[in-house]
Amino acid sequence: MKPGPRILVVDDDPGVLKALRGLLSDEGFTTIEARSTAEATRLLEAPEGPPAMMLLDLRMPGETGLELLARLPRPLPVPVVVLSGEASPAEAVQALRLGATDFVEKPPSPERLLTALRNALALGALQEERERLLDALARPGHLVGDSPSMVSLRQLIARVGPSDAAILITGETGTGKERVARALHLASGRKGRLVAVNCAAIPATLLESELFGHEKGAFSGALSRRAGRIEQAHGGTLFLDELGDMPLELQAKLLRVLETKEVERLGGSMPVHVDARVLAATHQDLARAVKEGRFRQDLYFRLNVMPLQIPPLRERPEDLLPLARAFAAELAGPQVPVVLAPGAEAALRAYAWPGNVRELRNLIERVNLLRGDGPLTLGPELVAGPQAAMASRPALGDKSYREHVEDFERELIRAALQQGESIAGAARLLQVDRGNLYRRIKALGLPIP
Repeated sequence: MKPGPRILVVDDDPGVLKALRGLLSDEGFTTIEARSTAEATRLLEAPEGPPAMMLLDLRMPGETGLELLARLPRPLPVPVVVLSGEASPAEAVQALRLGATDFVEKPPSPERLLTALRNALALGALQEERERLLDALARPGHLVGDSPSMVSLRQLIARVGPSDAAILITGETGTGKERVARALHLASGRKGRLVAVNCAAIPATLLESELFGHEKGAFSGALSRRAGRIEQAHGGTLFLDELGDMPLELQAKLLRVLETKEVERLGGSMPVHVDARVLAATHQDLARAVKEGRFRQDLYFRLNVMPLQIPPLRERPEDLLPLARAFAAELAGPQVPVVLAPGAEAALRAYAWPGNVRELRNLIERVNLLRGDGPLTLGPELVAGPQAAMASRPALGDKSYREHVEDFERELIRAALQQGESIAGAARLLQVDRGNLYRRIKALGLPIP
């Protein structure tokens, strides 16, 4: 009989381990046991691979379960259910914030414990499937387009991907820099994972702790040790998106990490060795930023070992239809045909696509939302719409934010009413309640069909 999922049970009490071993064995699980967080860490990193999940006691001598959770990489390497009879509500909340999927009090009800374990296993399977799909989409073969620039890009990824060289990915917003980073990571063959950090999305005051981690008590609110994103990328790839927005003082610390392959947590004194391949991306002109004093020259040269430029969509119009069909298959399913109305292809090629590939995907998603049960039809008016709106849009000061939102809502409802042919049909297309849609039509001053 095939053995059941392996569960790592971490508890310092032999009696608890024995009881859990019997319960889980009766339910078809295979248990491996650890009486300390150090032993648990060794089992998580064992050559045969990590267990399917971990059942972790919070209160143990030495390093606690909470401290183990804090120093594990993010996302956690396996789903974790925490188990404790002494933990305070604050500790339970902290465990959940650190990534645990559930909290079960001792002594556990068998039904409650088994439900928590099965939910955690199901969540782990969903996360694995998500990563598999993201990785599949990022393979060089899924960088869609047969234009000379895209063919060259895929060839370059295949050539430089297996190296450990730092790569600077540049291109306009929406060109697909993170997808290229994923393709490079997959081509590297590294066993670790890709850890992505958007330097523009994290406030400067938090970015240092996010990247480098911190020790317990390093600052107000640092209740436990936490590994930073750089440490989490050990054995894998660190992708620094929008690097041009990183503050100068952090650029100096990042340069030291790249040169020494060591990271020092905030409040710490002992450096930690890190083996991570570094990829960086930006839409900014870093050479100009260096001249203007906004970016360190030494860091620029250290990262720009292999520059990789992604062309904007307007420079490869022959890729528009293959991309549109790929997005349609992704959003509507491969069985839904894509139909081009007369003039649609010319409109696609004539439009400048300031939002690049991301804007094209948004267009296909909008058409799919309004298509009903028929084919996904692209008409020239759908493509010309964004360009016309940009050209005719009033100055932002002419209307309030609410007025701009209501204008957009009117256009969306008009399109849904035209295609749905009734309020009920429009409500189905927009996936909203019919009564709510009727009230919005009246409030926006639209004619009642």
